[in-house]
Amino acid sequence: MDKKLAKIVALLTVTVLLVAPTLVQAFNPATHIYIAERVFDGCKEKIDLFYGSIAPDLVFSVANPEEKWRTAKQDTHYEFKDFRPYAWGSTQKAFAKGWLTHNEEWGADYYAHIFDPTPTYLGEDGYVVNRANLLSSDYGIDVDFAHYAIEVAIDLLLKGADPKLADKLIIANLLRSWQDRNLMVRVLVWKYNRTDWLTLAAAELTFRDLVGRYAWALSLPYPWDRIALVQLGMQLAQELYGIDASFGEVWQILGAAIGLCAVDYKGVIDSAIEGITEELD
Repeated sequence: MDKKLAKIVALLTVTVLLVAPTLVQAFNPATHIYIAERVFDGCKEKIDLFYGSIAPDLVFSVANPEEKWRTAKQDTHYEFKDFRPYAWGSTQKAFAKGWLTHNEEWGADYYAHIFDPTPTYLGEDGYVVNRANLLSSDYGIDVDFAHYAIEVAIDLLLKGADPKLADKLIIANLLRSWQDRNLMVRVLVWKYNRTDWLTLAAAELTFRDLVGRYAWALSLPYPWDRIALVQLGMQLAQELYGIDASFGEVWQILGAAIGLCAVDYKGVIDSAIEGITEELD
């Protein structure tokens, strides 16, 4: 192995060790951005629109949610709060629009977890869940780990459709307006008293650190993007599922996930865009 390659692999490994414990809680951030941009193609404040589309997943970074924010998943995914009536200015309005595209009632997560619109419908769940079950069955792996592989596969496939997608994720995460968090505080802390300011701020800080590291890995050129994500998969397999998987095994699983989704993932994404747009009309 030459010195340049050794340095890259070492850097990827360090990144994986830092990210692995919590990344599994992030759901397809690049996919959410891709969908939000097409639902609100006329939105000028792209950065805040993008950040709003991924921000609901910050609830998975809440420390001690049973005490600090018991209704976190309901407030962000199921009985989600509509921020539009409380948004001030163009950046907050853009954030509120992005937030709406994420939910599990009729947003992007609805198609991932609950409803599979493809002709090759495989079960009574969403597209990601169905494909994860199939991948788990084919390779005899933990279904949650298969879920991770499917989610990453879809992000990689969409990166092929939009080469700037990972950069959009990086920029949204780095440059989101401070007013976006103020809007969340105004609604979730002051208006509905769901949590406190410190809990929300700490969760967002952890979430943004996590997304930034994932986005960096996704932004690498092929094959380094897959190498980084496979290294992460190896760490997740061990720490979360007790699976000792080699680099080659996880590489094969990720490749299988990409092959499984490549056939029909785009139809699902297009259905999500169309369905969300109809809900908002």
